[in-house]
Amino acid sequence: MSTIIFTNFSVKSLAHISVGTRALILSKLYYGVLTKSLEHLDVDRYFAVLYYIHEHTECCCQQRICDDLVIDKTAMVKVLDHLSKLGLIEKRVNPDDRREFFIHLSKKGEKQTKEIIRTFETVDFNMFHGVSDSDRTTFITVLHTVTENLKNMPSNSLFFNYKSPKKKKSVKKTKTT
Repeated sequence: MSTIIFTNFSVKSLAHISVGTRALILSKLYYGVLTKSLEHLDVDRYFAVLYYIHEHTECCCQQRICDDLVIDKTAMVKVLDHLSKLGLIEKRVNPDDRREFFIHLSKKGEKQTKEIIRTFETVDFNMFHGVSDSDRTTFITVLHTVTENLKNMPSNSLFFNYKSPKKKKSVKKTKTT
């Protein structure tokens, strides 16, 4: 697996880059700012899943999260297991279908998600600095339309794991004689 690192680029250097690559850069930069702002929390990724669960408290099941956030079922199992191990979510059996679970935020998850939402709002506000309300609305409308267009095209399922790189431990060298 190769890793692409984008640093020190200018708008001029992006003039001939595809929309998809621009979206990738935007996403990586956005989540970089978000993870830096939230590094004091227990959760280090999957902020959008927590936000989604917060916003869909009634009948929020795994399949619905997968469909709406375009996340593969197998990957979603891993995401929910991670969030469950952190004590941020609870799985409750659907009384009408015992094969299905409803996903809810725990008290801890609710508290951390409220902070995540405030951080989303702050990052969004700062990201659109110098952009008119009209241009912001147009950007979001076009982004929604393009997303829907892409959902209707044949594609492979991909999983992006926006995880901060592990910090290297310093290794002390000992002198041998």
